[in-house]
Amino acid sequence: MMAEDSFLIGSVTLVDLLVFLFVFIATLSLGSTVYILSRRFLDSRLPESNSKPLSRLLEYSIIVAGLYYGLYHVLGLDITAFAASLGILTVAIAFSSQQIIQNVMAGIIIAIDRPIQIGDWVEVGGIPLTGMNRVRDIKLMKTVMRDRDARLIYIPNSLLITSKIINYSRAGFLEVPVQMKVPYTSNYEKIKDIILETANENKRILPLVTREEKSNVVMTLKLPHIQKLFDSAPDMKRFRPRVLISEVSDSQIILSARIWIREVEKRDEIVSEFLDSLLNRFRKEKIKLD
Repeated sequence: MMAEDSFLIGSVTLVDLLVFLFVFIATLSLGSTVYILSRRFLDSRLPESNSKPLSRLLEYSIIVAGLYYGLYHVLGLDITAFAASLGILTVAIAFSSQQIIQNVMAGIIIAIDRPIQIGDWVEVGGIPLTGMNRVRDIKLMKTVMRDRDARLIYIPNSLLITSKIINYSRAGFLEVPVQMKVPYTSNYEKIKDIILETANENKRILPLVTREEKSNVVMTLKLPHIQKLFDSAPDMKRFRPRVLISEVSDSQIILSARIWIREVEKRDEIVSEFLDSLLNRFRKEKIKLD
């Protein structure tokens, strides 16, 4: 009895610690195995944006359940007392950290509610330096994104839950305003016709798309969450380019060409291509811009 008591740490024996360690390692191994098997099963039936979060959710559920069992049933202690008895203050601080708890809970909410999915192009409010990013992975405490310059961005999940998220991929389409200034004395109707003709000749600008792409657009328009975005039943006519007058002064007119695109991640490239064609037309017609 004396030999066994010498291994006591508070009310926890060495045997209890060894059993807890075994349970913890087994839980991690089981969670990892379930994740791999779940991915193999779901990847052939669901897109990665669905299969990966579901598999992660299963893995995290197993880990949480294993930790609960080990802490409360094997050790019989709350985690703060256990960490303090071992003298590991950093563990106690980490597990008592409100920010960590918020990130974990936010990760679970994201996995269930799925406001974003892997592969989505999104913009997170409150992070002006990131701009548009593609979701690469959704982890328990953070979400990994890659911007258009190939930089990896790690965002705490709690920030995603409390911030405004613009999900360009979920919307399916994006209307892009392209502003330009022309002299007040310019022939507005002629300029407007040139802008519309140039936009309608570009196959990357709706509604002029390839036959295959048009089929994808029509299918997207039938999705319930897309139909909710419009007052009436959407059709291809809704995406026709428009030219609006934004401002008029004594010397100039500010025009806003409104074009719809599908390739959200290539927005700048498409706009540049459109403007290049437009400038060539203006030069041929000897139209000057301010």
